[in-house]
Amino acid sequence: MLQAAEAVLDEQGLSARMDEIAHRAGVGVGTVYRHFATKEALYQAIVTGRVDLLLDQATRLKTTATPETAFFTFFAEIVADAARKRALTGALHSAGIDIKAQQTDQQARMRTAITDLLHNAQRANAVRPDVDLPEILALLRGATMAAETGDYPGPTLDRSVAVLFDGLRPQAAGRGQ
Repeated sequence: MLQAAEAVLDEQGLSARMDEIAHRAGVGVGTVYRHFATKEALYQAIVTGRVDLLLDQATRLKTTATPETAFFTFFAEIVADAARKRALTGALHSAGIDIKAQQTDQQARMRTAITDLLHNAQRANAVRPDVDLPEILALLRGATMAAETGDYPGPTLDRSVAVLFDGLRPQAAGRGQ
């Protein structure tokens, strides 16, 4: 149901109708309303699910990738996810829903995941030692806002993130001082 809702929202934006979502999901509209009283509640569930997927990815990367790859891949995936959920974010903001206010547990888990990946990358000398979570969150916020609200083609966004990554690498720490 959530995948169908996301697809319909991506195609139709705020005009997406619950009966179309139900049709795509192969269920009756009553089933959709039994699980989600409003479209906004359904959209919130989509966002929650996406954050859970990102958190799962952070755990996987931490155990399967080098610290450098894990950190930079996860950062890039957060930005890519922001670009993919542009319509969803717009729908929730238009409905007056503060996504972050309803995800305090997920936010805490996300901060922990980012901190762990960052510190692992720093111990591996893959990320400069003079940055910590506040700087990373500020950079993530800027990059995700650009992805969500900007009209940048994928290659432009990818190059922008690559430039940002260059600034996070240790060799960048001595430049411009």
